Amino acid sequence: MRLSAAILLLLAWSALAHGNDADYRLQLPDAAPYRLHQPELLKLSEVEQRAARQQALGGLPFAEQIQHAADAGGIEAELLHAVVQAESAYNPRAVSPRGALGLAQMMPATARAYGVSDALKPTDNLRASARHLRDLLDHFGEIDLVLSAYNAGAGAVKKYGGIPPYSETRAYVPKVSERYEALKRLVAEARPAPPKSPYRLLTDDAGLRLVQPRH
Repeated sequence: MRLSAAILLLLAWSALAHGNDADYRLQLPDAAPYRLHQPELLKLSEVEQRAARQQALGGLPFAEQIQHAADAGGIEAELLHAVVQAESAYNPRAVSPRGALGLAQMMPATARAYGVSDALKPTDNLRASARHLRDLLDHFGEIDLVLSAYNAGAGAVKKYGGIPPYSETRAYVPKVSERYEALKRLVAEARPAPPKSPYRLLTDDAGLRLVQPRH
């Protein structure tokens, strides 16, 4: 009986652990060889990751809007959730004494820089926040510095060469970082277990092969 390419894709998923940019050749005595490229395997991973996020985060407030904003901004939904929870406790009408607005507590000037005129509108607020976080990630790289810059401003992080010595920022960074890590663990735990298979993977000079153990 000939196995479908879709089944072989699932069976080969664990091959990523041995992966590089090369193709993988999978052969069975009763199946034609299929060539699986790294992007195809990564696409399978993305589907699993999205399903896991939906299961783990779907019950949180504004889950769909946050996921859309995170996707558009190129960041993890877990990070945006952590920021929103710390900033406003998911209150879209929140206004701070300093004038920060909405779910992610965007300052009006920052919101305008990202093309947002009404920072109390959840979709616009989240979109601007996700893009802002993406820019901070690109600039600073380290999550602690990103969160410091989000809270105290990029200028303060540059001035002090790290987390500024502000009590609010010193409390904010671990609070958001811990929530971010907790959400990532929830998503990881929600990922489905690899499918069980009667086949096992072997690597040799011919590449990667699926074989059925003899009994």
